[in-house]
Amino acid sequence: MLRRNALRLKTRRGMVVAIVALMLMGMLGALAISLDGGLLQDNRRRVQAAADAAALAAATKLFVNYPAIVASNYATADPNGDAVTAATTSASNNGYSNDGTNSTVTVHVPPATGPFTGKVGYAEVTITYYQKRYFASIWGNSSTSVTARAVSRARWGGTGDGIIVLDPTVKDSLDASGTGAVTVTGGASIIVDSKNTEAGRATGGGTLTANEFDITGGYSGTFNGTVVTGTPPIPDPLRYLPVPSVPPNGNMTTVSLGQGNKRYTLTPGRYTNLPTFNSGDQVVFKQASAGNGGIFYIDGGGLKSTGANISMDSTTTGGIMIYNNPASSANNQQVQITGNASGSVNLSALTDGPYAGMLLWQTRSSTVPMSISGNGSFSLTGTFYVANATLGIQGNGNATIGSQYISRMLNMSGNGNITINYSDTGTARLREVMLVE
Repeated sequence: MLRRNALRLKTRRGMVVAIVALMLMGMLGALAISLDGGLLQDNRRRVQAAADAAALAAATKLFVNYPAIVASNYATADPNGDAVTAATTSASNNGYSNDGTNSTVTVHVPPATGPFTGKVGYAEVTITYYQKRYFASIWGNSSTSVTARAVSRARWGGTGDGIIVLDPTVKDSLDASGTGAVTVTGGASIIVDSKNTEAGRATGGGTLTANEFDITGGYSGTFNGTVVTGTPPIPDPLRYLPVPSVPPNGNMTTVSLGQGNKRYTLTPGRYTNLPTFNSGDQVVFKQASAGNGGIFYIDGGGLKSTGANISMDSTTTGGIMIYNNPASSANNQQVQITGNASGSVNLSALTDGPYAGMLLWQTRSSTVPMSISGNGSFSLTGTFYVANATLGIQGNGNATIGSQYISRMLNMSGNGNITINYSDTGTARLREVMLVE
């Protein structure tokens, strides 16, 4: 009897050991899942952050090289491979080198997969990290792959909008009151930020034509194009653009043409209290290749032309930018250019540098209005940027008056046909360095 009980006891002891062993394996498995799984999730976040940073590094290089990409007519996606190098360097600096053992880094410029496949100006980065097993090695010694992917975009380009009116509340912030037609070309839109129920209007028999109108509030009159109301307002797209430094003084030479008229030739630089340029006068602006970045910095006194013939010097290149820095809020501090029925006005924006596409720019804080009146042979190309003031545009006859308007408010009038000839390359650059995937 005692022997039978002893055997039974021994059998029980063996079962307990087996049960404990099985439980320990389960506990170790749970511990492995908890610890190695937690490490896996932590590494997944780290790898994704590294992929994002690498994609943005590539985009930064694409942004810097964007002019070369455009010059090649988009045939060169990554000149000299700078974007690929920047991405792999960024990944390595964050602990993920392309050694094939601990991690691999794959960079495609342009992307090889996804919705942006083959699109110039985009970069795709994929990082795979091979995580070693620790507690999970009880199930094997092979590593676990952690993969993250990011796609970035970079470009210098226009906003896609021919007119942007920034005032958030005022009635008739976009006011077209003439009998003529205002047309925005290039497939561009018109944006009106005002939430007023009468944010925009076209009166007097005139028309506004654009690919699309995005209006936060309401409107009245003839708007030719798709009209979308209730759209969220957008911020000033050029708020990032640094104010130009005050350049050295420019030089203006004056030659008499007889009958009281004069020929003025101006080199880029700083000016104060310019004379009024009258009908019969000739005003010639030397372009960017003449120095000072092609910037005419009007440091008080404004710029006023009442029918003068205005042109750019043909022996220089690169276009110009007129920057108005009013000395006060008086109207005599404004830029005011009026065409002449028998004269001509022809100016083009800068073609290179940080202010490429900019033709007329007024100090952001100034409320002094800007007034441009087309008549005769009248052609201005580039962006008019008057962020805190009213831009007044008047057209008589057929006139091309700028490529883009960005202003606090916009008043358009006259009996002629005004064309705003929008293009991405002919307007102020919108900086885009961003993740899209």
